[in-house]
Amino acid sequence: MTQTKNRYSKPKFLATFGTIILLLSGISHLFGLSTLKPTDANRVAETAATTDSPTTLQVDTTTHDTEEIEMDDKESETAADQDIESETADAAEPDSCAISQSHDTVFTSAKVWSYPQCFPDSNSVQMVAALNNGVAPMNGRNEVMRCASNNQLSNISSSPYYIIDNLTHSMPYLVPKAQRLLNTIGINFVDSLHSKGLPLHLPIVTSVLRTNDDIRRLQHGNSNSIANSCHCYGTTIDITYNRFMPLQGNKLTRYDDTLKKVLAEVLYDLRADGRCYVKYERMQACFHLTVI
Repeated sequence: MTQTKNRYSKPKFLATFGTIILLLSGISHLFGLSTLKPTDANRVAETAATTDSPTTLQVDTTTHDTEEIEMDDKESETAADQDIESETADAAEPDSCAISQSHDTVFTSAKVWSYPQCFPDSNSVQMVAALNNGVAPMNGRNEVMRCASNNQLSNISSSPYYIIDNLTHSMPYLVPKAQRLLNTIGINFVDSLHSKGLPLHLPIVTSVLRTNDDIRRLQHGNSNSIANSCHCYGTTIDITYNRFMPLQGNKLTRYDDTLKKVLAEVLYDLRADGRCYVKYERMQACFHLTVI
């Protein structure tokens, strides 16, 4: 019996297989279905990473330029130019913190480019104005009350234009000229907020008139304190820039950079008009100012 010849011989199989491969290759080339080799894929990824790098660096750089105004405070004050710390001093504003924003408007001051440079008036400079416009330093609170009864001092404990903080080492009394200045600060601050479409807030006063007894009590906790403070003359006010009281509600607004800038502009204008001297106190987180 004759053996039947195998129809699927090896040469025919190879020819058919080669034909199919060529056909598939042609279809792939025609429709653009070819894929990248691993080396080509890696090269594309490296190119993309190289292209994105400058953009990433640029973003990181600009985020650190948003508030140079706060980081410019590199000046070193001598003990003679340092005033006694505010009795209700806030912590210095942290370099990175959760900013409490009660508004969506971003305000950039065109006047105040640097707090330390725009408000450089040291204690020795403000002392001249205190001596010219204030009362004589007093030993105790009874003397303060006598000066108030003689209209040499005005009680500022209640006002619609500002808030008096919990005073533990000073009394809410100022010479009438300083009281008018404080009223103007509060009015101008609210008016400026209103004109900018910002929520209305009141500034908070953290320190006012100090007696010699107050000075001695403060010196126990502050080795840099000086005995002859501008606060002794009823001419000097500390206003915090870390806390503000909203007109609606009773929850304090804290670490609001926009409110701080608006307050700074108000003080900048009054200083430019010759109404007051102003010192930016970073460690005590306040504007320390004396009426001229």
